[in-house]
Amino acid sequence: MGTLLSLFNSGFVGIIRGWLLRQNRQEGENLVNRQLIEESLRLLQADISPIAGIQLQLSPSECERLLALLERHHVDDNRKVILLGIYLILTSAAQFHMECSPHHPNLTRSILDGDYLYSFYLQFAVKYRELDLVAYLAPSIKKMQIRRSNGNFAEENLAAGIEQFLMEERKQQSRTSKAI
Repeated sequence: MGTLLSLFNSGFVGIIRGWLLRQNRQEGENLVNRQLIEESLRLLQADISPIAGIQLQLSPSECERLLALLERHHVDDNRKVILLGIYLILTSAAQFHMECSPHHPNLTRSILDGDYLYSFYLQFAVKYRELDLVAYLAPSIKKMQIRRSNGNFAEENLAAGIEQFLMEERKQQSRTSKAI
């Protein structure tokens, strides 16, 4: 009976220990993700025109999908900050444009803020040399804008588009390294 009890206790302790390790790892990842989001927001706010008066704010949960895929693709932290910044800009621009309805009290402001953010996205991407990403996303962004102008406000999965770009980029790098 004592041996059975000690086996149960050691198994139970192992389960608890594993759960605690997973919790600590998850808390560490959450801290790193928050730091990446804060760094992206700082970078964006430093570059965005203060005259525009736009405050970019997205909750960490809105960024989780992108952060998880960036981790899966082993993107370095510096590039994560840039790609997260691009994601934040495009998501915010889409949110401003989704607020546009004929009787919206701030219709003009929403249109202008969304348009400004789309042009800021291009400036930001050029500054941080993400032109290939811009070229890759351009057709899907244009299609989304056309759908929205026609009243179709279905949610877009921008993170999936960025993931597809990263996969294509990796294939291209693989082909280039094989050629060398």
